[in-house]
Amino acid sequence: MRMDPSAPVFVLLHRVGPYHHARFQAAAKALQPPLLVLQTRPNSQEYPWSFSVEGAAYTLLSLSGGREPEQDPPTPLLWKQLSALIDEYQPAVIVSVGWADPAYLSLLALSQQRKIPLVVVSDSCREDSHRSSLKEWLKRQLLRGYSSALVAGSRSRNYIVQLGIEAEAIHQPWDVVDNQLIAQLAAQAESAAPPADERPFLCVGRLIPEKNHALLLQAFAHYQLRGGRRDLLLVGHGPLEEVIRSGCAKLPRPESVKLIPFVELEQLAWYYGQAHALVLPSRKDTWGLVVNEAMAAELPAIVSSACGCVDDLIEHGVTGWRFSSEDACGLAQCLYEVDVQPLDERQRMTSIARSRLDGFGPESFANGLKNACMNAISRPKYSYRSQLLAHLLQLVF
Repeated sequence: MRMDPSAPVFVLLHRVGPYHHARFQAAAKALQPPLLVLQTRPNSQEYPWSFSVEGAAYTLLSLSGGREPEQDPPTPLLWKQLSALIDEYQPAVIVSVGWADPAYLSLLALSQQRKIPLVVVSDSCREDSHRSSLKEWLKRQLLRGYSSALVAGSRSRNYIVQLGIEAEAIHQPWDVVDNQLIAQLAAQAESAAPPADERPFLCVGRLIPEKNHALLLQAFAHYQLRGGRRDLLLVGHGPLEEVIRSGCAKLPRPESVKLIPFVELEQLAWYYGQAHALVLPSRKDTWGLVVNEAMAAELPAIVSSACGCVDDLIEHGVTGWRFSSEDACGLAQCLYEVDVQPLDERQRMTSIARSRLDGFGPESFANGLKNACMNAISRPKYSYRSQLLAHLLQLVF
């Protein structure tokens, strides 16, 4: 089935950043219809990117009227703006990057009224947190109104099947980065990197409880007591900065840890090129895009089993290392093994890891999005129950 070249594909998400831009650029080339991207929270500072989409192959739109940067506009204003945009552009299919926000609920109700098929994007995994029976039931009812899904990988695919989306209507991947760009930038940095035995471990992530920096520092203390001499570089921002600094002060060698605030993608790639290995100790992480980036930069990755990406990207001892997010000694052992890994084994591991990324790049995303949209158009699903529940849930916000 071919898509109508005159009817656009409409995508909604909080805010476009450099990662989304690379995906949407590839999608705009792969899709025959035009691609419209709507930011529901254009001033969000969850990730304080300094970023421009000038010259983009897609059209960028934004909602207005949110009282706070991390809030959607009030429901009446949401309804008015979304209705006007749908009337103006007449999309053939709408892609919603989530289903729980007020904007996404309004979109769900509107699309059901207008008989426009919906694609849901999800990287949620059942393992992310404790799931209440009531909330899971509500999700199943809402998802009756979606015609297909685009997911991150194996775990998110399994979870959304449990929530009622048919397996043949699920496509992937969603969580991808521009592998080629990361590789180029990291290679430039590596040419000016310190000697191999002086390169630090690198941890990239917001300074929040979910990222599990406390366990990392506990493991790093074990590593130091065992004679490990490498430094640790923490890149990120967040409310736990002072707590983490206090934890660093208690290490056997506190001076070996350096904290750097949030950096843009180009600078981050520089750190990949200068580092010895990436460590992602999260106790909750729907995917973990920094693992994609590290693998693209040919940097070994040590990844918590709580991260959604491990089943698809990390084969222990082959493409990287994995450990339990509650096991500081297990992480310390991984740090030690990476530290003393022979060069030929390191090169073999990073080569295999890099090839594992072949199915997780912007072009793969573009194909997955196109297939999800075609699936939704050819087999649209509409649900009065889903529409009614979306209306009722909006009253809560």
